[in-house]
Amino acid sequence: MRTQGDLLRYLLNINTVWGLMILSAFGLCVAQHYLPTTTVIPAGAVRDGLNMLTVRIKGPGDRAASFDCPLWLGPDGLNLPADAKLRGEGRPWLISARRIDGGHLLKWDSDDPGRYEVVVNNKSVGRGSVVTLQSMTDAAFDYAQNGFEICLGLVAAMVLFLGLMKVGEDAGIVQLVAHVFHPIIRLLFPQVPRDHPANGAILMNMTTTILGLGNAATPFGLKAMEQLQELNPHKGVASDSQVMLLAYNTAGFALLPTTLLALRKSAGCSDPFEIIGTCMIAGATSTIVAILGARLLGRLPMFSLKAALAEAQREGIEPQADAAVAKSGKEQPS
Repeated sequence: MRTQGDLLRYLLNINTVWGLMILSAFGLCVAQHYLPTTTVIPAGAVRDGLNMLTVRIKGPGDRAASFDCPLWLGPDGLNLPADAKLRGEGRPWLISARRIDGGHLLKWDSDDPGRYEVVVNNKSVGRGSVVTLQSMTDAAFDYAQNGFEICLGLVAAMVLFLGLMKVGEDAGIVQLVAHVFHPIIRLLFPQVPRDHPANGAILMNMTTTILGLGNAATPFGLKAMEQLQELNPHKGVASDSQVMLLAYNTAGFALLPTTLLALRKSAGCSDPFEIIGTCMIAGATSTIVAILGARLLGRLPMFSLKAALAEAQREGIEPQADAAVAKSGKEQPS
């Protein structure tokens, strides 16, 4: 059971997920490079006798390739001309064709990457992409360059927003927002004593998150989590307040999604602010779901303190109980 748990945690690790996605994408590209492209031609698209096949490939820029070939449908299926099977420069070539249920399976290939369309008797029967290792390598470097250019644009936008936030902080706007949301802090974190320093860190973390400054919210979140750990009687198990803080930061409701606005601006969007309303609705919905999930799941037996302590002991972790905090009963882990 412990081995299965370790394997599950390893598979759910974000670095493992990204690594598996990259390896899977690379494997698919390699397979598509060496394996022929297949297109299913419906039975209704061909007729007995002579048919006309056209394969068009539109590559990067204005590069395009087209191939026209007559196909003869006989009792044994589609017959491919011998010259159409010859590998040619700048054009696709046919490999084989066989009858299947509901149509014919055509195998063909091309050295030119790009978006393709297969047309039979002036009727489109298939679309897709032809990928080669060279095109994948070129795309990787192109997107790396695009990412670097976007980051440069983000720097300017983030400097602007951070400067505006600093002006708002000096003008007292940030403190005003923090004062408005103070009752919400008490509602979400009732276990934290009113005069504890964790309240200030939580307040600043939530305020900066709401104002869309995720980078500025990170140090406040780390400080709040550290101070909540001081209130935690069982150091090896996350408390209700810690779980709630993590759930809120994961949802990340923001009145002004500065990072997304900067990305849209750097990408040349004509109206980067048009998504603010949609982002607010989506952020509010995700935040409500995260808060309710943290509250409701914390009441289930499988997420109770007893279950958490038992799991910690199975993993070889000995939660250290803080006698003073545990006696006060101000913070109950989940």
